[in-house]
Amino acid sequence: MNKKTILAVACIYIFFYILNYLTPICFGDDYVYAFIWEGHSMYEPMSEQVRRLSSFHDLLVSQWSHYFTGNGRAISHTIAQFFLWMGKDIFNMFNALISVLLIMEIYWCANKGVVTLDFKISRLGFIFFALWAFTPAFSQVFLWLTGACNYLWSAVLLLAFVMPYIHKYYFFEDDQSPGIGFIFGMFFLGVLAGWTNENSVCWIILALLTFIIFNWKLHKLEVWMVTGLTGLLIGYALLIFAPGNVARLQMETGASFGWLAGGLFKIHIDMLVVVLFFQFLLWYYSLRSLLILKDAALKNDAVRREKILVQSLCVLSFGMTGIMLFSPNFPPRSAFPGTIMLIIAASLLLRSNNEYSINLIRKSVKRLLLVVGSVYFLISTVATLYSFYDYHVQINNMLSYVKYSEQAKDEILTIYSLKPVSKIIANISGFRLLYYKMSDNEKDWRNVAFSRYYGIKGIRMLKRESDNPK
Repeated sequence: MNKKTILAVACIYIFFYILNYLTPICFGDDYVYAFIWEGHSMYEPMSEQVRRLSSFHDLLVSQWSHYFTGNGRAISHTIAQFFLWMGKDIFNMFNALISVLLIMEIYWCANKGVVTLDFKISRLGFIFFALWAFTPAFSQVFLWLTGACNYLWSAVLLLAFVMPYIHKYYFFEDDQSPGIGFIFGMFFLGVLAGWTNENSVCWIILALLTFIIFNWKLHKLEVWMVTGLTGLLIGYALLIFAPGNVARLQMETGASFGWLAGGLFKIHIDMLVVVLFFQFLLWYYSLRSLLILKDAALKNDAVRREKILVQSLCVLSFGMTGIMLFSPNFPPRSAFPGTIMLIIAASLLLRSNNEYSINLIRKSVKRLLLVVGSVYFLISTVATLYSFYDYHVQINNMLSYVKYSEQAKDEILTIYSLKPVSKIIANISGFRLLYYKMSDNEKDWRNVAFSRYYGIKGIRMLKRESDNPK
């Protein structure tokens, strides 16, 4: 890694660290997960006897309860509760590091699964920009503590697991003959990766199963490929069949897992439109490039291999996002795994454009996109940092009042909601703002969690007359 690359990676890390630093613990989930899980719905206020996490024993007890009464994402929520115990400052450092690692993993996946520190800065910059510009609900995925542990950290685990398969796909004739450590390591990593995200792992399983059958027929199957998939299946089973999934659904909706029970499941077309709005340029470039590659793939086996992988990534992306149409909820952040697949596909095509001298994108168009992208990044970054800093100051002032208020232990405190930024700035930021709200009812689950966290009797958050931003 040369000096320019080190500088580029350091700048990306600092960028993510600043954003993490300006993002406080969020009202709601973050405060709830700072305590030992009590075994009831998150939206039911916690009891007065609830205990803050203070040891690894507490963490294990909490996750055991959560797995049976909350949901199956034990890996993600263990990470979240660990950092809520350790503190937000520790999380800021590690979360920025994981964000950089995700960028590197996307680069390596697009680089034929070859792990190298000899990065091409332009391609590294594209991946960084693509995550910034095309991720729906960017802040919920990269900055919100609970959200980052569920989506960002899960994506890093999943890509680390998939990378050896991508390497095998390109270097098909090589007999890697890995040691016993790698074989069992893939099994263990498979369990962790499979135990992360419901709407993405199932499609990875189908893709790898197809790949393994193909290798088996050609007598190229290796032991680590089977142990890895076995681990992934076990991890996914632990995720999907967790008793907490059923318990949570029954507690929060009164329904069971029966499809369409009580009209619970509905088609989320409106949210799909939002997601496609963010992903549009990635889809356009990938699908257009596949059409251009059609003739070249007939003449060149290497190009054909690239084309097949891009097609597979597009199918995976479509499946990962499309399946959410039939989910009880379709928050924009759940489209993140599908967005990652598209970014890998686009990065792979950029590499192929240079490697095979195929004109997938004209230089004039590339220059125009570079200028437009740079302007967009600069404006949206300034708006985002301004807004984040404004909220950061407001919340710190509010917390100082709560912590040092003499009547906090005996009386219910009344505060005003945060002053919102203008709609113009919110839109210019690219819809990256996190909103920090509590209820005007001190018995609301968010208010109660906040009160328990700071050891106060209770708190109400009243709306301002000027709450609607102009």
